[in-house]
Amino acid sequence: MKVTKIEHSQLKLTFDVTKDEFEKALDKAFETKNKEVTIKGFRKGAAPRSMFEKTYGIESLFTEALDVIFNEKVKEAVADKELVEKFIGRFEPVVEEGFARGKDFQVSLVIDTYPEFDLPQYKGIEVKAKDLKVSEKEVKAAIDALLKKDATMEKKAEQVIADGDYAVFDFVGSVDGVEFPGGKADNYELQIGSGQFIPGFEDQMIGMKAEETKDINVTFPQNYGQADLAGKAAVFKVTVHEVKEEKFPELTDEYVKGLNVNGASTKAELKAAKKTELEAAKAQSEKDRQFDYIVNQILDAAKVDMPKSMIQERVDQFKAQYEQQAKMYNIPFEKFVELMGTTIEQFNDQANRQAERQALFNVVASKIIEVEKLAPSKEAIEAKAEEDSKLNKKSKEENLQNNYARYYSDLAYQALVELLLSNAKEVAEEPKKAEKAEAPKKTAAKKTTTTKKAETAEKKPVAKKTTTAKKTTKKAE
Repeated sequence: MKVTKIEHSQLKLTFDVTKDEFEKALDKAFETKNKEVTIKGFRKGAAPRSMFEKTYGIESLFTEALDVIFNEKVKEAVADKELVEKFIGRFEPVVEEGFARGKDFQVSLVIDTYPEFDLPQYKGIEVKAKDLKVSEKEVKAAIDALLKKDATMEKKAEQVIADGDYAVFDFVGSVDGVEFPGGKADNYELQIGSGQFIPGFEDQMIGMKAEETKDINVTFPQNYGQADLAGKAAVFKVTVHEVKEEKFPELTDEYVKGLNVNGASTKAELKAAKKTELEAAKAQSEKDRQFDYIVNQILDAAKVDMPKSMIQERVDQFKAQYEQQAKMYNIPFEKFVELMGTTIEQFNDQANRQAERQALFNVVASKIIEVEKLAPSKEAIEAKAEEDSKLNKKSKEENLQNNYARYYSDLAYQALVELLLSNAKEVAEEPKKAEKAEAPKKTAAKKTTTTKKAETAEKKPVAKKTTTAKKTTKKAE
């Protein structure tokens, strides 16, 4: 067995096959195929070899014989314990050039392997410092959100639109003087400043009065969901009918008691409680922001020749999610994608880009976890199962059996987050992003004659892997 490294972190295992070895494989192929066919004058499976070959030709046994050969070579490959630890997914069988009966020839098994690479710098990465300040305006907005459930909508005394008011209006949109589908509505109600309409639309409505008509000039964003309107200038003729405003209840200590928020019984206590809540949320948000930035810096600097199977698995998962949604709504997938405001080509491109990034994160994160010895201990995993037992009323053993992989992954991920954040360097301004690393150079591979691609699956730290060869060609009928 000759082992050769080729591109995309694949290994090519090449084997010599003697003419005698292939003849024995043909004998086994005949035993199998003869049981499946009926030849006139003989019981099923009882025809002699000469009659079978006369009827179907010796070539009809080649597929089955090659399968016999490949299965033997798979056994030989997986017998190498050191080598098998590198394998991911399934073998792709290859019949090399020069194959012919009566001659020695070669076959190969091509398989993805977990990529070997050097980690880029992952400690000391500069990241903008956390902003944990919570303003009085933010606290007021949080309290207003509580009051909103008891707010009433009233006609505004002065029928002039201000930021935050609700306007009831008609609109008709046109591009180059021609109305477009979906650009018209009557008695539409909108909170001005909510950002629901395209940029510039709501701002131009501020100051309009009831029964006033005005042309609003806007430009659709380049990434607008409706491709035929993206980036185009449009005019909306708007007629305002009514201006409304929300009236909130008076914030008194008595009202605060009725809200039952974290035990607050006064306005001051409510403000303090909401500020604490906002600070906690902002701390988590800033932590997430820093971690995302650090990870993207690491991934941009990583030079990894990614196995195609790792990427394809995530592409399949990405597509399956949306296909399931389309099925829930009983909409053809192509139509569902169209309703999302994109094309199949754009969807596939997004799926591939997202899959590549996720797969890259997986291998880089796994290596950092390995190098830094962040893998969770047995005791930590059992503690997680015990914690879940109090919530789901299942035994610790049952939780371990059903959720071991998730516990392992969650705890390792948490340890990775803390490692990267604790070793980052906070700076006042947004640091300059590092340039992306060039893709690893491809290794020239010998030209081969291959069968269709084998199915593959990503290596996961807690899952056992199986290695099998696909059938090489279609079976003889």
